[in-house]
Amino acid sequence: MAGGMTDRERVGLALKTEKDGGAFYAQASARTSHKLARAAFEVLAKEEERHVGLIEALGQSLIGKGGPVAVDSPTKGALAKGIKTIYECAMAEKPSGDLDAAKSYEKAIELEKRVSALYFEYARECESDEARRLFNVLYREEQDHLTLLEDMLMYLTKPDQWFIDKDYVMLDGG
Repeated sequence: MAGGMTDRERVGLALKTEKDGGAFYAQASARTSHKLARAAFEVLAKEEERHVGLIEALGQSLIGKGGPVAVDSPTKGALAKGIKTIYECAMAEKPSGDLDAAKSYEKAIELEKRVSALYFEYARECESDEARRLFNVLYREEQDHLTLLEDMLMYLTKPDQWFIDKDYVMLDGG
């Protein structure tokens, strides 16, 4: 038993982590009046729900129920599709809303960092190849979430710099 835990114990903790993350994003979405922040939190809440399904399938597989978990499903593209509409909205309007959106992003960034580190360790310690693959996929996806959140925080707090970094600079004077 690597790391003092079994893969089944890791599954139990990962399930709680993802459910808590989904609840956090749902609450953050409901509490912000900032349209773009709300949309990003809604996308991330759905991602956490999907992670719960993957982890539950792994749990069933580890006890001999159900088949192998399809952990290699491409998810960065799916996340990018949901986020693309958020960025399209960003082009159409200047940021507005409550400062609580920025605080929520900052808290979410810290949570994603911790969850990423947790899944990185789980992937290193897993006994089963299937669990190792899933935790590696989850680690990469949490890193994608982290990148998204950092980008959205920059948009919210430094919109001029965000537009420059994204090459969305518009020069006046024609």
